[in-house]
Amino acid sequence: MTTVASRELKNRLGQYLKLVKQGETVRITDRGRPIACIVPLGSQESEESRVMARLFSKGGITFGSGLPIARQSPARMRAGKPIADIVAEDRR
Repeated sequence: MTTVASRELKNRLGQYLKLVKQGETVRITDRGRPIACIVPLGSQESEESRVMARLFSKGGITFGSGLPIARQSPARMRAGKPIADIVAEDRR
């Protein structure tokens, strides 16, 4: 199995697709953490794929909803001096 960073994959996609055509599995990382694999079509399932399928069927993992996490309302400023004045005083 070949491991490649996402930026390297982007820059040399054709080279890595040739490896996949030859039957090689390519693992993609982002900042050193594995995020995906490119596997040849019709090849045997990788061990990781089998583990993921088993975890999904048992409810150990789930698909994300795709919705963003709700944010809290922004903090409210109390009446008083403007922030610019407070910063200016602090710098003196």
